[in-house]
Amino acid sequence: MGKVVITGASSNIGLAIARRLHELGKPMLLHCRSHADRLAEFDAEIVRADFSVRADIERFAAQLKDVDILVNAAAETQTGLLPTLEDADIDRMLSVNIAATTLLCKAVIPQMCMKRSGIIVNLSSATAGRVFRGQSVYGGTKAYIETFSKGIAAEFAKKGLRCNCVAPGSIDSGSLQKLIINTGHDILRDVNASAKFGSPEDVAASVAFLCSDESRYINGAVIHVDGGYWLGL
Repeated sequence: MGKVVITGASSNIGLAIARRLHELGKPMLLHCRSHADRLAEFDAEIVRADFSVRADIERFAAQLKDVDILVNAAAETQTGLLPTLEDADIDRMLSVNIAATTLLCKAVIPQMCMKRSGIIVNLSSATAGRVFRGQSVYGGTKAYIETFSKGIAAEFAKKGLRCNCVAPGSIDSGSLQKLIINTGHDILRDVNASAKFGSPEDVAASVAFLCSDESRYINGAVIHVDGGYWLGL
């Protein structure tokens, strides 16, 4: 039985995803950069790695053997107008959001093709299509993820691999708090047609669907979990 691998599993969204995919009964490998204690509830292999460090990405990628499902939920969010961002913050977003996702997919695709079966779910963001002030770099990294994921689907669907994205909007999680400081609580809430925040469990439900056989004919798609972020805009 192949593994379920989840990066960023100790975040609020990552933890919700881990709880849903734990129901599959497969062995789990859970990545975190910090707060490994939050993952103690799982009978899983837990690996700490800082994806802003290339050597850590490569070390983690080398451990990805017999993977059935890969969920890339690790992300770095820094908010600020481009001239105000530190170069180190930009580098972290490019490394965690782009390089790590790219290299981990590269590591698992050959083995998935050999098995003629495999599922990759990459977390994008509503900012990939409509960016708030201060989100130019972060939104740009997520736009890459969506195009990259569609490319994987186009290249490897005939080998039995499915690659899709889930794009959260205003989800009540840790990363939202940074954006609230710069944008405002009411603005972020009311930009959704539902005029309320979503929960990490809302995101996890969509990820679980994409990891199930019920979504077997969905490939290269982006599922928006954003409360109607696009409606009327």
